[in-house]
Amino acid sequence: MTHSFTPDQLSALDRMEYRESDALALSSSLRKRGFTPEQTSDMLTQAKLRVQARSKFGEDAQRMLFTRSGLEQATRRAVSLWHARRFRDADAGPVADLGCGIGADSAAFLSEGLPVMSYDIDPDTASMARHNLSVHHESEVRVGDVTELDPASLRTQDGTAIRSLWLDPARRDTTDGRVSRLFDPEAFAPPFSVIRRWAETGMPMGVKMGPGMDRSEIPENAEAEWVSCGGDVVEVVLWFNALARPGVKRSATLLGADPLEPDVLAQYTSDSGFGQDAGEAPPVGPPADFLYEPDGAAIRAGLVDQLVSQVRGHLLDPRIAYFASNRCEDLAGATCWVVDEILPMGTKPLRAWVRENGITGLTIKKRGVDVVPETLRRQLLAGNSSKKKKPAGNRHATLILTRWESPDSEHRAAFVVRRAHP
Repeated sequence: MTHSFTPDQLSALDRMEYRESDALALSSSLRKRGFTPEQTSDMLTQAKLRVQARSKFGEDAQRMLFTRSGLEQATRRAVSLWHARRFRDADAGPVADLGCGIGADSAAFLSEGLPVMSYDIDPDTASMARHNLSVHHESEVRVGDVTELDPASLRTQDGTAIRSLWLDPARRDTTDGRVSRLFDPEAFAPPFSVIRRWAETGMPMGVKMGPGMDRSEIPENAEAEWVSCGGDVVEVVLWFNALARPGVKRSATLLGADPLEPDVLAQYTSDSGFGQDAGEAPPVGPPADFLYEPDGAAIRAGLVDQLVSQVRGHLLDPRIAYFASNRCEDLAGATCWVVDEILPMGTKPLRAWVRENGITGLTIKKRGVDVVPETLRRQLLAGNSSKKKKPAGNRHATLILTRWESPDSEHRAAFVVRRAHP
């Protein structure tokens, strides 16, 4: 817990260079310096979390404090800055960060010059956020149940009225001592009905939700922005009122792999919501020379049609996101694969292909077929080492398993692919 760290512990922790192989020696050294077994254990845990946190916060992680769940749920720096810059560009400060956790989003707001009042219901988490934000002299962290707040009455320490809200509702239940995910928005903290009520006041708001949010739960008065970072879909943000872009109902933002600075690779938008008339559907056709695998944010946002049109392609199946084209282009929103072979999707023919080609490593992707990639991989590679005529060396291959329809039947197959380099 943050409040249990003494100044001596923090000083020792900040100077510690943690490596798993040195954990025992570090433990002995800390005990010799007078730290209790409990203090030593807490410090080593914290040092290990700091190493893991570098992938989200860079070198700043070395001065921060974390809980394991807090680190897992914290927004990586690049994505937090992406949020904060929308607030900054809308001149929407001061901001109330309601449910601030360890303070990752609050830090981004502060770094963009926006005054922030941060709230968390848990005193220990709030204490951690207070430590992490202490490098910003204007930071302000309070403890409280945000569901009991009236956003219109919120004021900073100097009496300035809060002008906008940022919420990252708690989506995990820890009441029984175990962590379990919550899927009902009314079970979130704050409940989604409270969020809707606050949005109706007209106050600018951004609400971070899980990327798998049920589309039917998205309010009609919100812009839903799915965000991917380095190819991983990390969230959908619901933007309300002055923070929602005019004429945009759903969008996909694709950020590069840099976890510290937002590098926008592509953005796709639509002025229609889900279930509304979104124009002409993409064409559907057979396999072609190239197979495209769209970024997950574009899939979640229902914007794959915009990618298909960029390469004059077509879907293999109207319910599956893979699309085909005879054009190979460097498309920011999708990975382009060269199709080398199309094989029957059965264990026996695929195992024969693996054996004949000396395949020793497999990446298996799939959509629209009932296959467990890990299980199939084990089945296809089993026994390869015992083959007398196995070619020397290692050879890795990628299979994409999917289906498509023709006028007379449905087809299921495994595409042998390799990464295209347009």
